[in-house]
Amino acid sequence: MRAKFLHLADVHLDTPFQIRTKDMRMFLRQAIREAFQRAVDLAISHKVHAVLIAGDLFDNETLSFATEKFMVEQMKRLYEAQIPVFYAPGNHDPVGVMYRRSLIEWPDNVKVFNAKKPETCPIHDREGQLVAWITGAGHESPREKDNIVKDFPHARDNAIPHIGLAHVWVIGASGEGQHDRYAPCTLEDVVDKGYTYWALGHIHSRVHLVEKPLVIYPGNLVGRHHGEEGSKGAYLVEIDGPGEVKAKFYPVAPVRWITFKVDNLSQATNLSQLQQRMYEALIQQLESQEQVEETQNIIARVVLEGPCPLYSQLCFHRAQEYHQEENIQILEEYLYDSLGFRYVEVVTDGLTRPVVPQSYKGQPHVLGTALDIIEEARKDPQVLLKLKPDILAGCPAGNTDDIIAYLNELLEGLDYEVAIRMMEEMI
Repeated sequence: MRAKFLHLADVHLDTPFQIRTKDMRMFLRQAIREAFQRAVDLAISHKVHAVLIAGDLFDNETLSFATEKFMVEQMKRLYEAQIPVFYAPGNHDPVGVMYRRSLIEWPDNVKVFNAKKPETCPIHDREGQLVAWITGAGHESPREKDNIVKDFPHARDNAIPHIGLAHVWVIGASGEGQHDRYAPCTLEDVVDKGYTYWALGHIHSRVHLVEKPLVIYPGNLVGRHHGEEGSKGAYLVEIDGPGEVKAKFYPVAPVRWITFKVDNLSQATNLSQLQQRMYEALIQQLESQEQVEETQNIIARVVLEGPCPLYSQLCFHRAQEYHQEENIQILEEYLYDSLGFRYVEVVTDGLTRPVVPQSYKGQPHVLGTALDIIEEARKDPQVLLKLKPDILAGCPAGNTDDIIAYLNELLEGLDYEVAIRMMEEMI
């Protein structure tokens, strides 16, 4: 008997967004609702046997009445389609009478795992036949410190698939450093239960921890900032037997966060040239990601890097602060108009002053003297050896020729770095 279900996590309905404009904050709030509705549409169209929500469906402290109403309406749509929902609350939507989640009146098809003590439930098809077992547990507080997975029972029957549902931090999981370390467990805790599939939540990036049994973090449903870039969505999972599992990712987020990097700006001496270089660089990156036709769904961060003749017009200096903010805004408006992004932010922190070290050599100042010493060291090995400290990290053991060759490698680009740093100090 085939079991089919949709696995999603970390929806974070009504999460607060740290973005400059109120209009964009409202747009992103609505985008999460739209993504959740798309996930429900997906479940209904594929006639799944269950929807599994692995925690953080909403943010407890910011949930509005409107979003609560929307959330319950979507659960009712699943009820009408005869699709049960199994929901294991996480650290943002914990169980307990003091938290908002406990006051929500869910339709009868929603099973909430209301304690960190695990509970096992059957999943039936529309004819009433058992297709899988599911065991789940929820967070009882916003800072759950216990290992809630260790008490999960072992699989009941090798003939019937067994699914684990939890919002946990698996120690060593990719992306773990970006999240609070609540409900910790080990990979061994998960694998040793003999389950067919683990539907996890908490890590906001897509991660396949193990293939057999298949252990998946689907990531969050919609990216919330540039630390959560890429395609976001849910997994449609099909089990043809206790050991035969297929999981397909479906993007449902109506918006994507993308960071673009633009360098090679050393020839951009005026606004027109800078805009042209930025446009060409972004088009190239959009084409590589096959996103040229979908720019209206992109929240773009454009990072300018490297030497640029327009450095002083774009980088912070107290005396010109307002001019620089206005100049950056002009660039943002240009990209918004020319590429049609949903939102765009230009970051200039990576720009440096255009420096030609050769023009400072031989001059009667500290920078000129430093550059002259570097040049002399390149030409005279004895000078280079005199400059070497007694202990040099990474210096290879061997004869003097090997050491000189190594030191010469360290001199590569040093004149430019010295010029840049000394000029920064003089600003």
